[in-house]
Amino acid sequence: MRISALSSTLVFVTLVTLAAPAYAENKAPRVAAASGPAREDRRVPTLTTGDLALTGPARAPRKEPFLAVADITAVVTPQRPAIERCYLDAIGTSRRPGHLDVMFVIARDGSVVSLDIAAPGVPATAVHQIVTCIRETVAELQFPARRNDTTAIVPYFFQRTEAPNAGPQLSCWNPKGC
Repeated sequence: MRISALSSTLVFVTLVTLAAPAYAENKAPRVAAASGPAREDRRVPTLTTGDLALTGPARAPRKEPFLAVADITAVVTPQRPAIERCYLDAIGTSRRPGHLDVMFVIARDGSVVSLDIAAPGVPATAVHQIVTCIRETVAELQFPARRNDTTAIVPYFFQRTEAPNAGPQLSCWNPKGC
């Protein structure tokens, strides 16, 4: 019983000691007499705070697991005219409305691993010609590196029009009107 009473007193004393406020003393800094730098070059020591951080080598920021749509679009968009030309050259004079899906499998390092296309309604020989042409076009594409392989399907839609200056028209897609 005597030991427990003594230990509670020690705990109380310790808590009081930790809870007491600390005061900094404002003393003038000591300066060496003759062996130091000139008075103008001396700096007055100041208190500074450092950044709190874990010690050890800094890690590189983690990469995203997959490529984003914006990443793929940024790399593929400059090749759009060449891909369209491959499709239009392969279908020849038929020039009917069509749809082309280009499927990329992109490795973690950003290189294109495989390429396949889907072109419904296009003869098999024309599809083979389109694949060959597009492979040559996109062979040197380099996407940003990611943690995993990414599969991306880029669609292309073709519509033939006979009207002069015909083509896509800008629209606001607002049900109340523009």
